[in-house]
Amino acid sequence: MNIKNKVLNFQYQYSRIFTIGLNREKFEISPKSDSLFALNNSRNTFLAMAFTLFSCGLFFSGIIEGFINGNKITTEFIIAFFVIHPFVGTIGLRQFLWLINGRQELRIENEKLSLTKKGTFLTKKQIFDLKYIENIRKEINAESLPLYEKILWNIKLNQKLLFSHIIGEIIFDYKGKKIKLFNQLNEEQKAKLINEINKLKKKPTPNTV
Repeated sequence: MNIKNKVLNFQYQYSRIFTIGLNREKFEISPKSDSLFALNNSRNTFLAMAFTLFSCGLFFSGIIEGFINGNKITTEFIIAFFVIHPFVGTIGLRQFLWLINGRQELRIENEKLSLTKKGTFLTKKQIFDLKYIENIRKEINAESLPLYEKILWNIKLNQKLLFSHIIGEIIFDYKGKKIKLFNQLNEEQKAKLINEINKLKKKPTPNTV
């Protein structure tokens, strides 16, 4: 191994520190002849959890600054500490709860695919017509990337976890949009889920006439 590869390998091992978190890996799938249910837990890192938990403290910044530290209450103070900070704190709490308690559920029934996020608040159920779902595929496996790109992926993981709920182990196209689902699956689980969705897509639609 030459010096360049040794340096890259050291950087890669160091970058893995950024991916350490609570082990919440869980994947369940229950296929039936005309329906499908699957669920997957959220992914987290200690760094992302620490940052979002810290941001929750902004809820109390106005009280601390205004009533404990005795700062003068002005219009600017109210906007900053009782509007902006609580807003950021709410977003941080929402993300923190997702990191430690979140899960995504997938259901297919009656020619519809629905995605639901549970374990936090301010979420919205997504519903898709199965017939318009196209090109169901696996996201690029991080382990198959070149070493340098693995390093970048490890570093960017926290950015994804801070600002979104779903990393996207599985992707499909829907009316010109790219839809991502689930967070931490192995190759066998990805293949199983894709196969079951495709089986229902290919299933003939019942004649209701």
